[in-house]
Amino acid sequence: SLGGMVACGASGTAAVRYGTMRESILGLTVVDANGDVINMGSRARKSSAGYDLTRLFIGSEGTLGVITEVQTRLHPLPTSVTAAVCAFDTLHDAASAATLILQMGIPIARCELMDKTTIS
Repeated sequence: SLGGMVACGASGTAAVRYGTMRESILGLTVVDANGDVINMGSRARKSSAGYDLTRLFIGSEGTLGVITEVQTRLHPLPTSVTAAVCAFDTLHDAASAATLILQMGIPIARCELMDKTTIS
């Protein structure tokens, strides 16, 4: 569920393009251990001074309360999608290629590394 993903701070491989769960959440509604309903967050980048409770609850794994509502930032669907598979002789070569792709500003959504153990 989306609330479960927020509670564990799941980002997945799309974090390269869209950012982590912390950047995608605009607001939360949480029920704490006392049964109190807490509404937090807003559409504004900076909405208050003091603690950022929204970010505190993201990744708390339910220890601070149960997330009942999530307000999230939506991203448009890409106009096209392309996939590529590349083989490298060394881990260093693969890491260098990924770094170069990001430095060149190529708009990638995800980049995964699979070694022999993962494939078999």
